[in-house]
Amino acid sequence: MEVNTHDWYTITTASLGSAATLKYLTIAGVIYLIVKYLVIPLDWTKEMDESGYSNVPGTGYRRLNQIDKVRRNRKIGDIPPVYPNGWFMLAESHQIKKNTPLQVTALGENFALFRGADGQCHILHAYCPHLGANMAIGGRIVGDCIECPFHKWQFNGYDGKCTHIPYSDKVPKFAEVKRYRSLEVNDMIFVWYHAEDEEPTWVPDEIPEIASGKYFYRGRNEFKINAHIQEIPENGSDVWHFNALHSTSVIFGSDIAANNSDKKFFNHEWESTWEPSTDPAMRHIGVSKLLHHVKVFGFVLGKLDIDIRQMGPGYVELKFWTPLGRMVITQTVTPIEPMIQKVVHRVYAPWTMALYATLMIIGESIMVERDIMVWNNKKYLERPLLVKEDKALAKYRRWFSQFYSEHSPTYSTTKKSLEW
Repeated sequence: MEVNTHDWYTITTASLGSAATLKYLTIAGVIYLIVKYLVIPLDWTKEMDESGYSNVPGTGYRRLNQIDKVRRNRKIGDIPPVYPNGWFMLAESHQIKKNTPLQVTALGENFALFRGADGQCHILHAYCPHLGANMAIGGRIVGDCIECPFHKWQFNGYDGKCTHIPYSDKVPKFAEVKRYRSLEVNDMIFVWYHAEDEEPTWVPDEIPEIASGKYFYRGRNEFKINAHIQEIPENGSDVWHFNALHSTSVIFGSDIAANNSDKKFFNHEWESTWEPSTDPAMRHIGVSKLLHHVKVFGFVLGKLDIDIRQMGPGYVELKFWTPLGRMVITQTVTPIEPMIQKVVHRVYAPWTMALYATLMIIGESIMVERDIMVWNNKKYLERPLLVKEDKALAKYRRWFSQFYSEHSPTYSTTKKSLEW
């Protein structure tokens, strides 16, 4: 049999070329997965229509209209005041760019956030007292001042006073804009809100592992939730909801209607406690302990010990003890509107736990979305029907009430303002 050497060479070269291509594609795929899950922090962000409304049918604008109808028809109940007193996260540190102000709407206010020449972050009332222009829209930073784009008036970030009017020889002493007390800690920027304009009596704690760089930022999630602010952190004291809502494994997704079947071969088991701080100087702190087991066919595959500290109405620290080491998650809840909360979780861990931390963000996000499906559709009951096993929940509500004061805005007063 005669062998055509040219054909043999062509076939061999093609085979080698295919093998080389497959090799390079495999290497590229591995590099992509390493970069995606071990290098780049994960960002799991959902708008309000993207989570908690999986029961609403349709697509596109039709579905958005249906969600809007569900929101309008929902009975919110006799909710407490909508903006409690405390520290609230307005932005994450990386969002405040050099020489560029940032507008944030929250707590019934419009804020202008910016960094001065010394790197200090400032928060001022967004509207210029001259003719009402929004200084965060088109304004610029000059030294430690924000300059209004309309007439170039400049206001100092440290005290809110006007320092320069380009066409006037004299700046009136009363020319100033409201300055808000602010704090930058744990890679976040907080504003102090108090209905009676009282000074802060506490501040969010600095987490040493974040400040020192021992733990690296591994990612975040962000949700917009249609609920009263108290509903979100109240979950930590509702010890019985964990095994009701979060026992089904995260691999089955976030739709609680689809998870009502007995998928018990792969599940989560929870034990939880909640208590207010017993230190009189720490009345603003609530403490929770959570024990979590992952089980497959009844066998424990792993466990988590979680220490949770809620500081005020809008900030929570969660410290995890895992089989691979320790990690930290921060949770912030910020009222964008009376019944719209922005909830952000930020995850920090040693670099050796990068993949574990990424998986933690995914799992935690799925679990939160189960809660959102309840929050988005529930009615707040001022006097719920509780049994003695719900005592932690009753205790939590008494504790949380300290963050409301005489002039705390109510839903009815803020609704009139929004309608006008």
